[in-house]
Amino acid sequence: MGLVRLMEEELGKERAHELVYRSRMKGDLAMISRQLRGRKPVESFTEFKTLMKGIHESRSARSMFTISYPVDNDDEVTFLTTECILAKVFRELEAEDLGYIMCCLPDFETTSTYCPRVLLKRSKTLMKGDECCDTTYSWKQ
Repeated sequence: MGLVRLMEEELGKERAHELVYRSRMKGDLAMISRQLRGRKPVESFTEFKTLMKGIHESRSARSMFTISYPVDNDDEVTFLTTECILAKVFRELEAEDLGYIMCCLPDFETTSTYCPRVLLKRSKTLMKGDECCDTTYSWKQ
């Protein structure tokens, strides 16, 4: 976090955050490319939900998040995250702003990498102090 705070002082907060975001996006897109390697493209919302649930229910994700699905139908699915170790860590570091840029914001851009027909909506995040993250995916008709 110290490096980013120094970048904020030297480059200004907006430019420093832009560089942090771009760096994170590069890493996220490379990770998604590895996840999707050898898989056929997602062609239905059911396939997308299965893929995302598999990612969110992996052993590593289960150790980091507590997620439920209060809405799960043919039109949308909501991933309700009530615990996030990343939010706890960034809060302890008093760096929730950086946590949001690095961990939450990229979801909006990376969702279309999994499937361009999926929309993401989110009105709350643990990283910003809300009681949950309410990530809702829907299929573009």
